[in-house]
Amino acid sequence: MSDRILRNALGAFLLLGVLGACSEQVTGSLGCPALCTDESAALRDTILTGSVVVDTSFFGFPRLGEDRNVTLVNRGDTADVRLIARFDSLPLRYFLGAATADSAIRRVDSATMIFLIDTLTARATAPITIDAFDVDTIANDTLDAALVPLFRDSRLIGSQTFLAAELKDTLRLSLDNAAIFAKIKDSLRLRVGLRIRGANAPMLSVLGNSFIPRLRFRVSADTTVKPDTVFPRSLTPTDDILLQSVLPLYRLVVKGLLGNAPADRFVIGGLRGARTYLRFDIPPVVLDSVQVIRASLLLTQSPGRSLSKSDTLTVYTQPVLASPTLADIFTAATFLGSPYQYGVDSLRFAVKDSGVRSVELVNLVRFWRLAGLTNTSRAIVLRSPQEGLSPGELNFFSTEAAIALRPRLRLTYVPRRGFGIP
Repeated sequence: MSDRILRNALGAFLLLGVLGACSEQVTGSLGCPALCTDESAALRDTILTGSVVVDTSFFGFPRLGEDRNVTLVNRGDTADVRLIARFDSLPLRYFLGAATADSAIRRVDSATMIFLIDTLTARATAPITIDAFDVDTIANDTLDAALVPLFRDSRLIGSQTFLAAELKDTLRLSLDNAAIFAKIKDSLRLRVGLRIRGANAPMLSVLGNSFIPRLRFRVSADTTVKPDTVFPRSLTPTDDILLQSVLPLYRLVVKGLLGNAPADRFVIGGLRGARTYLRFDIPPVVLDSVQVIRASLLLTQSPGRSLSKSDTLTVYTQPVLASPTLADIFTAATFLGSPYQYGVDSLRFAVKDSGVRSVELVNLVRFWRLAGLTNTSRAIVLRSPQEGLSPGELNFFSTEAAIALRPRLRLTYVPRRGFGIP
């Protein structure tokens, strides 16, 4: 931190100490009165305008494979998000009843794709239609340019309309039996692309973390033969097993990736999956000389970009646990502690709102003081659990904005007590 910022911070601190600008009196003996400097202490406030020295937004979260939840979105040219499920290993044979020998699959009946949906965050008010397409291709099928053209009528393998009242937890989407059997008969892989459509710009969240979407079908008219259930699996790219493991289920963003926010803003959430890293520089004399009662990070929100005026996002404040010697802040921002472990509550903001917002950090500031500068980065990451799932994004003014709009730390404190005979 510059000498100017340090002088301003200390000047404000000392000035408030002289003026005794208190909002509340704290009384008590704190032990034997003969051993105390006084019997009461005034709560005082100071705002450290230069305490946030770095704020940087990163995009692309959650990274591929970190989250299997996918929100299907269809808002025309504004946003279009689809789901890709790979079933690269389909069964070819089955056991017929009590028979000891297996039999080749010669039919497919009642083919259904089953998935769990979130009925709390995106409730439909009108009927929605889910279309399923065969999106298998020999081209590089992780590229939008190769996948998007495959969502066409000639590749449709299932389509079903659900009334709003039918959107309860588990959905079962009927697929074309002949199309599934053709894949099995010719030992081909099945890759399904899901697209949503309907009135009122529909959204539907598929909960792939808690219940992996699956394919189920019957292979025999004999009811003693259990239906086959197939889970997503990717066998490509053949030279990268790690990438195979994250590709069975992923989202395809056709439209809706917003460009960069203005230079004087930082961003949280959105389909681009933004999160923001902030690092603090608090003069040691401030923390060493006072007992912090409250520490509030003051942020000035500006209306964010959104598809709906009612969009809201939850924000987590997570401490960075990486060593302060780690220079790469992107890497540092991936080593995060639980907000609950450090006593930082989650908050919820309306995307279209504006004004000053307060994030309480008192427990974290106390931890930083105890840990010391060499053991902690004194940095946080602001992120939303809806990153990459909700089109709305939150915008806040950054350290590049006018001074009155920049992030700042407000401390409520009392002078630290000393002991001994005066």
